[in-house]
Amino acid sequence: MSPTAALIKAALNSNFGWSIVRHRLFVQKRDRWMVPLVALGVVGVVPTLVLYVRLLGDVFDMLNSLGQEKALLTLAVLAGQLMILVFGLFYLIATFYFSRDLEYLIALPLKPSQILLSKFAVVLINEYLTMAPFILPALIVYGFKRHGDPGYWLIMPLTYILLPVIPLTAAGLVVVGMMRLVNVGRKKDLLIISGSLVLIAAALFLQFGLSRAAGTSDLDTQQIMSMIASPDGLVQTIGRRFPPAIWATRFLHDGLMTASGLSAFALFSGLSILLFGGLMAGAQRLFFGGLVGLSERSGVRVRGGKALAIKFSSGCHPVRAIFLREVRLMNRTPIFLLNGVLGVLLIPIVLALTLSSSKQGTDSADILRLMTSAKPATGILVTTMFMIVCATLSGVASSSFSREGRKFWISKVIPVGYRQQVSAKFLHSSAIALLGIGSAVAVLALRFHLGAWQWLSSLALALPVTAFITSLNLAVDLARPLLDWISPQKAMKQNLNVLIAMLFDLGFLFLYGLAFVALGKSGLSLGAVIGIMATFGVGLACLAFTLVSQFALRRYPSIET
Repeated sequence: MSPTAALIKAALNSNFGWSIVRHRLFVQKRDRWMVPLVALGVVGVVPTLVLYVRLLGDVFDMLNSLGQEKALLTLAVLAGQLMILVFGLFYLIATFYFSRDLEYLIALPLKPSQILLSKFAVVLINEYLTMAPFILPALIVYGFKRHGDPGYWLIMPLTYILLPVIPLTAAGLVVVGMMRLVNVGRKKDLLIISGSLVLIAAALFLQFGLSRAAGTSDLDTQQIMSMIASPDGLVQTIGRRFPPAIWATRFLHDGLMTASGLSAFALFSGLSILLFGGLMAGAQRLFFGGLVGLSERSGVRVRGGKALAIKFSSGCHPVRAIFLREVRLMNRTPIFLLNGVLGVLLIPIVLALTLSSSKQGTDSADILRLMTSAKPATGILVTTMFMIVCATLSGVASSSFSREGRKFWISKVIPVGYRQQVSAKFLHSSAIALLGIGSAVAVLALRFHLGAWQWLSSLALALPVTAFITSLNLAVDLARPLLDWISPQKAMKQNLNVLIAMLFDLGFLFLYGLAFVALGKSGLSLGAVIGIMATFGVGLACLAFTLVSQFALRRYPSIET
């Protein structure tokens, strides 16, 4: 086996922990209890996936009636590549420059391009898994709706394999260049965070521009009719500012046996190869320059003995002390800060930008206001779910213990009770969640112009449910904390606990929505339904927090570091 292949294999094994999972399940037999829990979480997601597939089928039928069914492929490809471009930045920065194994790898007789290639392979595989539940259903629905053309099923896997290459390699080139520039100053962490925010803002601006390009609100009736009359009219409109989406649509629809399909495939694959080659060439010249010195800290003036004694002898409640430790741990690790804080803000920001893509108004906002006025219960349920998703999607609570890594032993020996430590972690996770809820409320109130009664009612429902989900996610991470991670990204977004907690959260939200709808159909007034569900949420939140605190007393001493 070549050194490059061996390095990629070791990187993938380290990232996914296949050997550890096999050892724990079949040798130690410690984590077998997870199998039914994961199965239960998957079952909870199935109804949501079924609804998504039905929605895609309806979209295909609508487009097919206009002769524009190919636009579904364009939308899927464009959405997938934009998703990878935005969220892939986190993965690339963390995996390229903040993995703990880099200090050992650079000492080996390996080229910079070989090291970066192994890291890129890890990010690429993770992106395949990330976009699978969003993109694969669209590609599969299109294939079945076209009555199963055999050529399509042969091309579809190849398209899926190539799909993330262009946005990932483009983002990788920018990241490698950025890290080489920011690694020349003293405030490296601040520069990394600032540079990352600039890159993410640029990616969002690109998405905003593409959304405006795909919109039809600025077209008059004659232009719309002309667009529909052309078989590729809507495809060209949606993908006119991102040609790879048009190329992928063309060779998926036309096949590789036609001149148009073959030429489109040549363009798509050629651009992928060109960008990948550029990334490897850039790595050879810039990667080590951006890497060396990242572990160094800026010089800080050490306080004198008296000042230090005053700082540590001034009384501080244990919960407050642990809370501040959680804040500092997140703030001092750029990847934790970007994933945690920006994660809860990203969905409201993207939604606000998407709604602003219409050049002549706020059609989507008008639709939601119309829905809330015609069916206020449905509107409140939708806005409640939106707040909860914005609050809990970042994975802060479900990685709270894992983020401590191999230094978790300190939490076991410090003179602070385990319940107090869990309380501090709950408060820290809740503070991040409140930031997400606040941003969601701002979008609903300022962008959708919802009335105060509507978003206040949703807020009364969302807050206790968010507290319950926070306790549930803490329990998931406490049950099996990932402490041997080599990259900060693995402690959060590549942590299996985050996925397990997300499955539980989606299953619970589905049941919560069913309960809300059932109460609404029982004849109770909307105010009574909101009061019952809010009280139910408060009860669940109190019960979950009590149980996770009790669980901490038994679990903390048994955690091995």
